[in-house]
Amino acid sequence: MNLSVIIPAYNCTATLRECLEACLNQDYPAHEIIVVDDGSTDDTRKVAQSVQGIKVVWQENAGPAAARNRGAEEATGDVYVMTDSDCVPAPDWLGEIYESLTVHEDWVAVGGTYIIANPDSSLASIIQAEIDVRHRRFKEEVDFLGSFNVAYRKEAFDAVGGFDTSYPCASAEDNDLAYRLQDTGGILGFNMEAKVAHYHPEKTWAYLKTQFGHGYWRMKLYKDHKNRSKGDQYASFAELLSIPFALTLTVLIVPALMAYFFAPILFWIYMVGLFMQSFVHFKMQQTLGDEHGFKISLLYGQLVVFRDYARAWGMAKGIIHFHLLGRST
Repeated sequence: MNLSVIIPAYNCTATLRECLEACLNQDYPAHEIIVVDDGSTDDTRKVAQSVQGIKVVWQENAGPAAARNRGAEEATGDVYVMTDSDCVPAPDWLGEIYESLTVHEDWVAVGGTYIIANPDSSLASIIQAEIDVRHRRFKEEVDFLGSFNVAYRKEAFDAVGGFDTSYPCASAEDNDLAYRLQDTGGILGFNMEAKVAHYHPEKTWAYLKTQFGHGYWRMKLYKDHKNRSKGDQYASFAELLSIPFALTLTVLIVPALMAYFFAPILFWIYMVGLFMQSFVHFKMQQTLGDEHGFKISLLYGQLVVFRDYARAWGMAKGIIHFHLLGRST
């Protein structure tokens, strides 16, 4: 089984070399490693070309979905293994992927998990702690895979046309591909031992902007896949409900504050609603407290409320753009 590693790259000089060196130093060697420079404006291509044993392809900026598809077009292996330029695969990463696809011949794709590359950041540590809990809940067969750490059998990937390039940024393009693979009868697997270290966000505002984008593109995803809007193994339906609930609360905050003086009952309805929004995340917060301590639990409780708001306003924009105006990109 020949594994072609494909890495989309855009303005990533700070992390790319470490990623490539990790890909080259695998216990099970890659058949080839392909970097697709997606129209970078920094020295990304120079960095990739300076690492011996890497094939470098350049294209006009078109987004990670298009870059991964371009990498697949260039690849000669029978499995496309994908990670991101800010990820550092563990030495046994490809070996774990190879073993999963060898043992489970009916799997059309297999994904793995994150570990943290920047543990000194409080925000990154919170993000990683939540990922740890969620990924441990996964069964061996899953209903979606993230493109940061995933392998697709060539035949299955090509049969559904690869990634949908109408998702122009890192958003829900990996969910979309997973759903289309499943819709053709494909089985998706998960291997918790296939790990890549990731540089999680360290700035709260930048993280919330990203979450706004996730909410926005989710509305396109649910328009494209109407039967998938009830959550998945990563996030339950109740957790998804907390997002539009947060939007409702933000819309009501001004009348609720006014009602504090004129009709207190409306104010207290609002406060109960705010409590219920937080309660949705209580189980996760409690688990994080048990495993990572009070500080992580407390910070997560604060972060997740703001994250709900960011995703909610992104969803509101997406509803207008994709559903009310009927646009597709």
